[in-house]
Amino acid sequence: MGERRSAIIITATIVVIVGLALIFGIGYLGQDEAASEPLTEITDAATIQNQVQLSHLGIATSENYAGQRIRVISGYLKNTSDKPIRTVDVKMVFTDYDGKPVHEYSDRVLRQTQRPLAPGEEFRFEMRQENLPRNWNYRLPITEVVKIGF
Repeated sequence: MGERRSAIIITATIVVIVGLALIFGIGYLGQDEAASEPLTEITDAATIQNQVQLSHLGIATSENYAGQRIRVISGYLKNTSDKPIRTVDVKMVFTDYDGKPVHEYSDRVLRQTQRPLAPGEEFRFEMRQENLPRNWNYRLPITEVVKIGF
């Protein structure tokens, strides 16, 4: 009787493991298919303004392990379009006290490998900056969405 119970437990464990492997395998297949679809990118500022909304911008200061100051710029992106957004590129322009640009930085804050931003959904992003110029005015940079991909 003990041998039969062990066989049942081993068989049930194998079935559960195979089932979980199949579930995760099918989930990854769906993501790969979505990521392999051609990406339609939009760079027109007026069109982007109607598709995505940038809000709640903030800046915080931190330090890395070497003791250098890191500025963390964060904000929220809201999809105001009628289709999922797969990529978002944001550009920041740091200015001096006269309003002249002293440093410019662009980065992709939503990547194709992440879950798409559904219509009406918000996404919180963070961008880190080290070693900003000394003549920066220590205010929020001019931040704008420069490219989105569907």
